[in-house]
Amino acid sequence: MIITEIYIKNFGMLSDRHIRFTDDVQIIYGENESGKSTLHAFIRAMLFGMERGRGKAAAKDDFTRYEPWENPEKYAGVLWFSCGGKRFRLERNFSRYMKRASLICEDDGEELSVEDGDLEMLLGDMTASLYDSTVSVGQLAAAPGQELSRALENYAANFCEAGGGDIDVNGALRILRERRKEAERALKKERGAREEKRQKLLRECSYLEKDMSALSAEFNEKKAALESMGRTENPGSREEREFVGRTGVYAAGGLTGMFIGVTGFVWAQFLNGWKMPGPGGALLFFSVIVFLTGILLTGAAGYAYLEKKHAQERTEKEHDVRWQKREGQSGEASDIRRVRWEIGRIQAEWKEKEIRCGNLREHCAEIESEAGDAEKELAGRCRALQIAEEQMRLAADSLGKQTAGNLNEQASQIFAAVTEGKYQRLDIGEKLQISVWDGIRRIPAERLSRGTLEQIYFSVRMAAADILQEEPMPVILDDTFAFYDEKRLKSALKWLRGQKRQVIILSCNKREEEILKQF
Repeated sequence: MIITEIYIKNFGMLSDRHIRFTDDVQIIYGENESGKSTLHAFIRAMLFGMERGRGKAAAKDDFTRYEPWENPEKYAGVLWFSCGGKRFRLERNFSRYMKRASLICEDDGEELSVEDGDLEMLLGDMTASLYDSTVSVGQLAAAPGQELSRALENYAANFCEAGGGDIDVNGALRILRERRKEAERALKKERGAREEKRQKLLRECSYLEKDMSALSAEFNEKKAALESMGRTENPGSREEREFVGRTGVYAAGGLTGMFIGVTGFVWAQFLNGWKMPGPGGALLFFSVIVFLTGILLTGAAGYAYLEKKHAQERTEKEHDVRWQKREGQSGEASDIRRVRWEIGRIQAEWKEKEIRCGNLREHCAEIESEAGDAEKELAGRCRALQIAEEQMRLAADSLGKQTAGNLNEQASQIFAAVTEGKYQRLDIGEKLQISVWDGIRRIPAERLSRGTLEQIYFSVRMAAADILQEEPMPVILDDTFAFYDEKRLKSALKWLRGQKRQVIILSCNKREEEILKQF
């Protein structure tokens, strides 16, 4: 790309200015505050546009800085350039209320679209940040309290760590970390909500168990109250047990007597040889008496038992009749029915709570063992972001080493040419410290002069431009050589003239112009 001409309609302190350029090294001379930096800013604004800041930032942005005090509606300009063998005219209006941009191919009249990226395509996908980091060169500057050597190392680190240009690996990693933390917070919140839900169910189970315990105590109380009303045992049950005991004794005695009588009878017959009468006559007689006595006792016991059973049945019927009569009385019957109803209610309520408690515990187990879809998605996102962060670190490390190697080689060649071989190599180490090799020893950057640091800065920028830019862009040097001595300035200009690039030098002195006349 070659800038052929610019027209500044109104931009900062410059207005109605035409400037034409050649495709070689050229110098624009101007004293301090003559508008050199404004011209530099105008070319950048034409190529990449200019956005207004928001809030307090708007008071210090480039738009406000270069907005004309007079005729702000004419805040505009035109830039002509050639690219790919064709000529183009780029017009921009930076005004607050009339902002627009147009791009026209002057060879065939085709109107291209800046908004759709046609200008970016012509610039080889050059971006504003890459432009600022390579071909748009000023003096090496350091933040307050920062050494120039450290500022230079920080500048070189942008290329080595990011792999070059616009690839902001640290920024990307920061975004990944922030998103991973957001996902982890959301996952923690989701898990907390699930645990809170489980705890809520467990608390409900605890309340149900307390209610069931209270119902059990109430059930026992009501049951005792009902028993106290006389419905739990028939009257006379104790006498029945005593009677059963006595009749059992009689029956046992009768059976024993019958057995003894039969045994004595058989033995007496054995002694008499089964003849009557004989020696066992007395025994036979006694046995018959005992046998008959046993029959009488057994019969008496059976008869008494049957009579008692009939009497018990009559007693139970009489008891039922009396109970029914008692239930027919309004007050006592109402209490009994109420107690019975309450017992039934308690049993039904207890059973209902038991089923509910069991269901809740099953639900708790399900909640504890199974995460919801949202929680699974968040967990997967956390893992994916963590893997992405790890892979980006590995890729950045690999790309950074490769870029650092290329940058070292390119920058070393340029630096050797500028210093006329005094320093044979420029190294950017693994920890991004910069040093130079003079053939005998390695010298750290912090031990070098301001001029030599400026030359390293220039060499790294030019090397980065060669590595990163697809379309060779014009190099704009804004008071870049202020700390160069005559010898190294001549070497730098000689190197620049040997490059196939357009070079625009903005300077407040005429050294560069005088040296160029010598070539």
